Amino acid sequence: MMVWRWFRDWRERRSVLNEMSQLQREHEAGLMDQQQNPLNLAKLSIVSDPVEAASQWERARRLVPDAVLKSADSLDILLGLKRYDEADTLMRERLKRYPRDSFPLIALARTAEWRGDTEEALKRWTIVRDRVLDTIDGYHGCARCLMALNRLDEAEALFNAALRRGAYNLEANVCLSLISDRRKDWRTSVTRWSYTAETFGHAPGFAGAARAMIELGRVDEADAYLEDKARLFPADLEIAETRAHLAKRRGDLPAACDRWNVVRAIGPTFQAGYYLGARCLFETERHVEADAVLRSAIERFPSEFWPLRDYARLAHDRRDWNEATSRWEALRQRFPDVEDGFTLGAAALRAAGRDDEASSLRKLS
Repeated sequence: MMVWRWFRDWRERRSVLNEMSQLQREHEAGLMDQQQNPLNLAKLSIVSDPVEAASQWERARRLVPDAVLKSADSLDILLGLKRYDEADTLMRERLKRYPRDSFPLIALARTAEWRGDTEEALKRWTIVRDRVLDTIDGYHGCARCLMALNRLDEAEALFNAALRRGAYNLEANVCLSLISDRRKDWRTSVTRWSYTAETFGHAPGFAGAARAMIELGRVDEADAYLEDKARLFPADLEIAETRAHLAKRRGDLPAACDRWNVVRAIGPTFQAGYYLGARCLFETERHVEADAVLRSAIERFPSEFWPLRDYARLAHDRRDWNEATSRWEALRQRFPDVEDGFTLGAAALRAAGRDDEASSLRKLS
């Protein structure tokens, strides 16, 4: 009789637990069906507002723990938050619960790679390569790590092995081209980048081929090669930047100025477009335009010292000493650790006939 009572109580408890689990699953499913579910909100916020992303992530862990464990988004969120140890713990938990699931193995390798632990990442990607046979991710991951370790021959062999498993493989072709660049085997680079660009419509590949041509001294050929590519891919930053460098290399400063203007339009946060573009404008004596470019950079990159430094340098190099002293002072006030603000600021003060101020500034520096 006592055994029967124990069995009945146990069965009732199990039934209650199963009902509670079912209710929890239904509750999670209802939350996850909503566009505003915390996991999705965390993913959407990861770039623009990491603090909000972290807050939503904690809500997701609390409200939808099963979805957190099963969703691939969880890894992307934790990588974006740089919470690598937590990502490892979560993926090991998922692997323990679902031992036949290949995703945790790939995720563990990605986490080590993002962390910058290349040796550990190589070990983990090797496990993926040997155990997860329905993907070439393991080949790619191992080869990327070998490239980072400068073991180029081994990396090349693995990328070629990946290509034998599937020739239509953009990553392998790009990385083989990069390996040629690293070896400074520019003829092979031209061939590989051209093939990659033409086969996959990969715009940066055309820029890569042109850069290899430049290294071989084929500057005019590189410029002609990119002319029609710039029309085909008008929004590609690498093509636009390479063409700007080419114009400068060929001594065509007006064209270089125009091309740096295109670079800034395509990539308004690409800093080289401003400081190299301003220098080209200065060299063509278009001082008003050069100043305007750097004023724009000062507004766009307020945490960087170089726009204020270069802005002062423009006035300094054209010997506008009063303006230069004012601009060097602005640099000193905003970035007191930048030496040019003191050394070149003192030189500008002396050139402006303000020796006492120059001497006092030199003492402060």
